[in-house]
Amino acid sequence: MASSAVPETSASGESLKSLFGQRLEPFLALSKSAKGAGCVQLIKDALAAPSVMVFGELLDMPNVIELKSNPEHARYHRLLEIFSYGTYQDYQQNKDTLPEITEVQRAKLQQLSIVTLSERVRDLLEYLEIANVRQLEDLIMDAIYQNVINANLDQKLKLVEVHSAMGRDLRPGQAQIMLKVLEEWTKTSGALLQALSAKMKQVQENYEKERQAKEAFERELERIKRDHASQGSGKHRKHGGGGPHMMDYEMGDQHMFQSPEFMGEIERMTYGGGGSKRGGKRAPRG
Repeated sequence: MASSAVPETSASGESLKSLFGQRLEPFLALSKSAKGAGCVQLIKDALAAPSVMVFGELLDMPNVIELKSNPEHARYHRLLEIFSYGTYQDYQQNKDTLPEITEVQRAKLQQLSIVTLSERVRDLLEYLEIANVRQLEDLIMDAIYQNVINANLDQKLKLVEVHSAMGRDLRPGQAQIMLKVLEEWTKTSGALLQALSAKMKQVQENYEKERQAKEAFERELERIKRDHASQGSGKHRKHGGGGPHMMDYEMGDQHMFQSPEFMGEIERMTYGGGGSKRGGKRAPRG
C-alpha cells in the first residue's frame, strides 16, 4: 500500500502536536526527580503510553540527557531520539544496539513513521515491514483515530491519502536549517517588496504625467473653442466707405429683404433718388 504525498505539516497538525505535548506533561514532571534506572523506566512508560506521540521535551530534560553518558542507559536515550524524530527503518537498521521494543511501541513507531512518510510517496507495507495489508490498514485506521494523521484510506486502490499530519520533533541541526530557509525567504520577500514599491511609484508618476497632459489638452481645447466662437461672431459684419452698408445674412435673416424699408432703399438707389417708377413724375427738362 502506498501513501500519497503532502507538502508540509498543516496548522491543524501543529495544534495536534501541542495537544500531544500536553499529554507528555506528567512524564516531564516525573523526569525532574527520576535518575538512572528510574529515568529509563520513565522512558519505557512514555513510549508505551497510547496517547503520547511527541517526546522532544522529554528528550531535553537534564536527567534524560545524563543517560547519554551512561554506557548502560545510553541506548534508551537513542531509542527516545528515534521515537522523537526517526522512523521505523531507523530502528530496524540499528536494532542490535537498541533495546527491544514491545508490540505496542512498535505500532506507535510505525504510526509516527507514516507521519514522516506522508511527505513523500512510499510503499508503506514494505517500509514498515508489515506482513499483510489488513494489518497495515488496522495500523492506519488506529493512527487516524488517534489524530496522528488526517487521511482517507482507499482499500480498493490500496492507497492512503494523507491530508495533514501531526508535527514531529526536529532532528538535531534541523532547526538551524529551517532558520536559514526562513532567512532566505525573508531576504527574497524584502527584495520583492522593494521591487513592488518601485513599480508602484513608477505607475503613480506615469499616472500623474498623464493627468497633467490631459488637463493641458483640455485647457488648450477650450481656448481654441473660445477663439473660434469669437471669430465666428464677427466675420458676418462688413463695413463700406461712405454709402449705405449691407449685412451678410444667414438663413434666419432673409425676412429683411421683404420689409418696406429695404424695398424703398432699393428704389432710391435705382432711380437716383427720384420717385418710384410706378406712379412717379419725371423731372422737367431745363
